Amino acid sequence: MTEIDTKPDQRTKVDRDLITLLLRMSPEDRILTNDNAIRAILDLRNAFKKREATSSRSQRSAKRTQ
Repeated sequence: MTEIDTKPDQRTKVDRDLITLLLRMSPEDRILTNDNAIRAILDLRNAFKKREATSSRSQRSAKRTQ
């Protein structure tokens, strides 16, 4: 079994306010909050992929006109 290093600079940083907020929520509210976060991440990912595809098409088009 490994020992946990308790030196302040070695500990993982934890947002205690966030933990407190989540613990005050009902399990249903935590699930909804998680679902909203996942939806936002997927929306951002899809928007980035769409922008990447549009950008690469524009670059290919610009190369053909040169």
